[in-house]
Amino acid sequence: MFHKDNTFGYQDVMIYPLISNGVEGVVVRVDDVTHRVHMEEMMVQSEKMVSVGGLAAGMAHEINNPLSGILQSAQVLISHLSPDAPANRAAAEASGCTMENIRAYADKRQIPEFLEAIRESGVRAARIVSNMLEFSRKSHSTRTPEQVNDLMDKAVELALSDYDLKKQYDFKRMHIERQYDPHLPEVPCTRTEIEQVFLNLLKNAAHAMAQTPDSAAPPGIIVRTSVEGNWLRIEVEDNGPGMPESVRKRVFEPFFTTKPVGEGTGLGLSVSYFIIVTNHGGRFDVQSEPGKGARFILWLPLGN
Repeated sequence: MFHKDNTFGYQDVMIYPLISNGVEGVVVRVDDVTHRVHMEEMMVQSEKMVSVGGLAAGMAHEINNPLSGILQSAQVLISHLSPDAPANRAAAEASGCTMENIRAYADKRQIPEFLEAIRESGVRAARIVSNMLEFSRKSHSTRTPEQVNDLMDKAVELALSDYDLKKQYDFKRMHIERQYDPHLPEVPCTRTEIEQVFLNLLKNAAHAMAQTPDSAAPPGIIVRTSVEGNWLRIEVEDNGPGMPESVRKRVFEPFFTTKPVGEGTGLGLSVSYFIIVTNHGGRFDVQSEPGKGARFILWLPLGN
């Protein structure tokens, strides 16, 4: 593997002896196999998507039923502790106490906080199930011609208002540099799905840069768009800590995550890969090395 002009390449090197007409030497053959290696990686990822798709769908449907019961029961318990509901007051009086006393006991024992934690965890699990179902099926959403520059601007706007990004990573202090091609043609795509991919890449970049020491350069994200042949190329690059080759090769695997337990599901990038490659017939790649940030590159076909 070699690194040149901010890109990675791969070469096969063969060395073998040459003996001819009494002359001894050596033959060195160098083949550029970058395209072949990238195609092999894409094929491996595609195979993983197919094999895990059926499993994800079955798991999601099985989890949905008990999850709905948990969420509904938690919501009912929260409402039954409300002192404003006439039915709650009537039931409390019939039991020989007041709702104020019941509420005071519940507050002292932190029952409302525990119920809210159950509800929030249930909602988070519901999002995971939704992502698993999205991952497992091919979208039939209607595609329309869209301006990718506008979709990226919308994703940045969503990231700026995202509660988790503001709470954990202070997204507003991160510098966003837009290197857009001003003459970009429209590309047929499903707007909401592409926005979801862009937002996920921005979130991952924010999380990565949050791990960078305070003495490092100010956190920054560069967004690029351009035309490359019959493809529209989009790049999202950050100046975070980067990742070793062993991690880079696995970032699109379902359920693979480097985030702490409870913070990452390992589905964000696999769902994004599914949206770009399977739903839109595009390509998805990542370039990174430790200490030099990460660059996610995706291509969308310009034709219908």
